[in-house]
Amino acid sequence: MEFDEIFSHLNNEMVALSISRAADETLLRPVLSLMEEYNISVHLVDDEKQLKKLLESMGAEYAGHPGIRIHHAGSDAEAAEIAVELAADGTCDILMKGALPTSIILKAVLNKKHDLIYNEILSHIALFDVPNYHKAFILTDAAMNIAPGVEEKRCIINNAVDFAHTLNIMRPKVALLSAVEKINPKISSTVDAKEVIRRIYEENMRQFIVDGPLQYDLAISKESAAVKNIDSEVAGDADILIAPQIEAGNILYKSLVYSAGARVAAVIVGAKVPIVLTSRADSAEDKFNSICLAMKSLS
Repeated sequence: MEFDEIFSHLNNEMVALSISRAADETLLRPVLSLMEEYNISVHLVDDEKQLKKLLESMGAEYAGHPGIRIHHAGSDAEAAEIAVELAADGTCDILMKGALPTSIILKAVLNKKHDLIYNEILSHIALFDVPNYHKAFILTDAAMNIAPGVEEKRCIINNAVDFAHTLNIMRPKVALLSAVEKINPKISSTVDAKEVIRRIYEENMRQFIVDGPLQYDLAISKESAAVKNIDSEVAGDADILIAPQIEAGNILYKSLVYSAGARVAAVIVGAKVPIVLTSRADSAEDKFNSICLAMKSLS
């Protein structure tokens, strides 16, 4: 499926967005653009005076706007707690990290009192539009799970497949990435890939196709697969790429964005609401697309 096609026909009915530490113009610009385009409501959590001053500087129409609610918070921890509670109590459908450390917002998300965790594991999903690849694909996990073992990788795959289904990718092709395509006891990701696949087929799942270990070029290039005589339904046509650990995933993520001119949208899944974790270095378009991806997942 094409990247732009995924974002068509967004369900914006009664969507509300909760943002912790929202007094950041680089964050608010795409948020307010999205609010105007899709008529969603936003709950901004930060210092009240600072937020009001910033909104007024961005346009008189935002002062007292009916779609904007301000919640005062005096610290990062308080902002995280308020924003997470707005998601936990059903006031908001999407949670977004603003200008505060990721560890603080995740600490609030993982607090059992909020009862936000839905799946076995939280994981990071990045949807990419890469030049010269014939469709959008998912990369996971580039930001959440540091060194997932076999069972964690199985859960990460399940999260990614469930998410792909919300994008109408009904039988996604999953590639477990590694440096080589053959099992090598000295390369743990190849051993993990074999065991992950064994467990998946033991569960008799038929909602997706999985193969690995596969090198990155084999996962996305039919030509490379043909040259190397790789016979695989996944090779050259992957919908989901599973990084062996966070270093590989994060390096691949940033290489695609900064060197390959890829567009990206990213969310954390596995909670009762999608969580948008962008960084200040992300472009306004990427932030906009990430919120849109979260909205799409609600459908």
